[in-house]
Amino acid sequence: MVTQASNQTVLLIDGDEVVRDSIKVLLESHGAQVEDFRNAGEFLSQARSIRGQCLILGYNRQISEGLELVATLRRRGMDLPAIFIVGGGDAVTKAAALAAGAFAYLERPAGEAALMRAIRAARSRNEGAPLSGTSPATGPLLASARS
Repeated sequence: MVTQASNQTVLLIDGDEVVRDSIKVLLESHGAQVEDFRNAGEFLSQARSIRGQCLILGYNRQISEGLELVATLRRRGMDLPAIFIVGGGDAVTKAAALAAGAFAYLERPAGEAALMRAIRAARSRNEGAPLSGTSPATGPLLASARS
């Protein structure tokens, strides 16, 4: 069960438990609070009680669940910067993420520096806005990292 997170929290969705745990440990080592979820459904079931500054979505090739989640959040008026970390993606996948409103797009394996840059930029943009609110819109930060 997820507890009420602070507005400093990074929200993490990744279906691969090992990858999810690794990202969580990395982020916590940088001082971030992290709430993690197995999938978009688990996240959405608790979205009304969660506050966070950015959302990290980890996928291998098929990012349709993440694209749908971002669209659902936007329809609900929840403007949360989404950072996609994708394994096996291509230019079409990257374009789809951008069209859906991705704040950042990183390729797996994403380097620590690139991931932390994307998170800092997302946090700066969002300034701790609650998940249930909206935040100022800025252009997406698109990044690709392989290191």
